[in-house]
Amino acid sequence: MEIKEWLHVWQFEHHPFVIFDADRDPYLQAAMVENTSLRSALLHLDKPSPYVIFAIRGAGKSSMRIDTERYLSQYQDKVLVVKYVEFNELLSEVTKVRKLPAEYSPRKPGLAKMFRRRKEEVLIRESKITLDDHLDYILKLGIEELYHNITEAQKEDMLKDNREFAEKFILLTALYFSPNDLSSKITALRKLIGIAGYKKRNSFFSNKQAKLLAGEIYRNIRGVPVSVENMFKIIQEIGPGLFEFHGIPRMTENRFTLLKSYMELVRYFGLSGVYLLVDRVDEPTSIKGDPEKMRELVTPILDDQLFQIDHLGIILFLPYELHDLKKYYRSDRIKTISSINWSADNMIRLIEKRMNVSRKPGSSPIKLADIFEDAGESKAQFIVRQLTPRNAFRLLSIIVEEHCQTVVYGPKISTEVYESAVQRYLIEKEGY
Repeated sequence: MEIKEWLHVWQFEHHPFVIFDADRDPYLQAAMVENTSLRSALLHLDKPSPYVIFAIRGAGKSSMRIDTERYLSQYQDKVLVVKYVEFNELLSEVTKVRKLPAEYSPRKPGLAKMFRRRKEEVLIRESKITLDDHLDYILKLGIEELYHNITEAQKEDMLKDNREFAEKFILLTALYFSPNDLSSKITALRKLIGIAGYKKRNSFFSNKQAKLLAGEIYRNIRGVPVSVENMFKIIQEIGPGLFEFHGIPRMTENRFTLLKSYMELVRYFGLSGVYLLVDRVDEPTSIKGDPEKMRELVTPILDDQLFQIDHLGIILFLPYELHDLKKYYRSDRIKTISSINWSADNMIRLIEKRMNVSRKPGSSPIKLADIFEDAGESKAQFIVRQLTPRNAFRLLSIIVEEHCQTVVYGPKISTEVYESAVQRYLIEKEGY
């Protein structure tokens, strides 16, 4: 029997037991069973608080994160949600060899002749991820989200009323926002805020001064893609004074100052705070689930100073292999969920909701026990006790495969097929 024939008999429009990555699951929202473990943390939106959630593979970390995003989307006029779930760009930027063109480097005159021959300075730095790298990337994600939020809500005019906040906003946008049309965005912001064009205001502006500042920014921001040429153009547009007055990220302390300025901007625009959701730390191509590499990536984030930023609620969804990282943060400041546990009731709800979402509109609801010839309830109870949704759906997928390979035709699955599938599942589970 073909699997598609079996699906047709049960009026399934698509396979209900196929395992999807949560971020790419087209049916996740419709088939979601809400996990209330985080609700207590999200009740006080006026002051977001930090959490760390540990879970074994397949337990639903990313599903919980997506559920959290969905819940918080109801309050988008109150809180900003920033997703820190993609690390490939960060890791690539940190490990690649960076070269600074000679014209942007403040080399000493005595070395100028030798340096000109090379035409560029190779910026050598340890490839290990640091707190500075994370802070830069968090600021990148944060200013991008805030920019979209205020432009969609048409709040840009608020910048006219407070020169200090306006300058901080344009500075963070210049340093960390990286759309293709950044220069035009900076020009529009400058005109909105009422900052005179620097080139027009000072015809004796030194290109060298702007280039040295652009080079210094390029040298210090490592985890975020920076075009030194574009930075030079932006400095020409708004002048170096704004950068020097409010500070550029030379050291960790400067970055925390910039992060606090960012949080002040969030509050200025009428939002109570930011939820930073950190997930998928096991998925970058250079990590591929390696626990030691995950630790190298995550440990710098667990800095106590970062978790003390007012109105910043960092929620980390971490693999259980990193459970030992609890020793790096203060449990009195950061609440911990040590594991995501699925009760049999919640698991059966999840599976049956998925089954019924997958069926043709108007079909009568079915239960998991219905697909078996006999003792359906006991078989269903074994399936829902497989610790994680991923395990349960994998077992169900094998059961359907075994059934379709065994029978010529038959909608219901026999005990013999079920037991054979369970044996195959248990053998496979050791390496699955």
